[in-house]
Amino acid sequence: MTGKKKPKNKKKQNKPHGHFCKVCGERKSNESFSGKGHAAHICKKCAALPVDSRNEQTTLRKIENMAFRHLSETEIKWLRKKMNDPLPEIRETAREAHNIKFSRYERNMIKKGLTAFALELFMRGEVWNEWGDEVNVHMLVSIDNTGVIKRTDYDAPEGERETTITIDTKEARAFLKSVIHEDDALFWDEDLSDVDGYDPYDEDVDDDMSDEPKEPIENREPLWSLCLDLNNGNEKKITFYNQMHDAPQELFWSIMEWFEPDDEFYDFETDEMDE
Repeated sequence: MTGKKKPKNKKKQNKPHGHFCKVCGERKSNESFSGKGHAAHICKKCAALPVDSRNEQTTLRKIENMAFRHLSETEIKWLRKKMNDPLPEIRETAREAHNIKFSRYERNMIKKGLTAFALELFMRGEVWNEWGDEVNVHMLVSIDNTGVIKRTDYDAPEGERETTITIDTKEARAFLKSVIHEDDALFWDEDLSDVDGYDPYDEDVDDDMSDEPKEPIENREPLWSLCLDLNNGNEKKITFYNQMHDAPQELFWSIMEWFEPDDEFYDFETDEMDE
């Protein structure tokens, strides 16, 4: 029994013309390569370059290609070594390629061994609770690695604003560590936008935005701010004046969960603030 014959009118796939040069990264005609250059994947023009320049260009082309394909462990080590290369162009190209291929590597290296001794979170404005209700908040909450949690409710009457509770030390330390390693709070100033006066979901807002002068930031109270006291001796302060984001709201409610239900500042059944 004979096999099926291929249709006579089926076109063969044509191979791309010319040859690829690994130095300049271009596909050129066969005439652009010498016999040895064809086998080495180096065109005549690149073969005429000084050896140092040719090697540098070959390294750059190799690095650029690494960002978009699977890498072996040996190749990963080679790429990370090039991130500290003495030649600026190679060093920067390697870092860009590595950031594309391993987008979280740099952050993980920064966070390695890092935790927070304490944090302070300030919230002013409407925040969403887990039931989807808007709650007006004007509050400062803090927690440290000894387990002390403080809440200052600026809307409460004088003498009733401060509330302090204490939780297990291990629980507090685990929470502070998760804020750095799971919530990525250290990078919220990079990841979250605070465009002044612009809401991309508001169809009535002019893209050019208003030219009316706004109160200087130094005279304004932020919508939210986060201060992290880190174990490396540094302090990280993040302040946003224009947009309330989900991330700080979730952090806020996570801290508020430690307070007893009958001690909540908000009565969800009556939908009113406690007097």
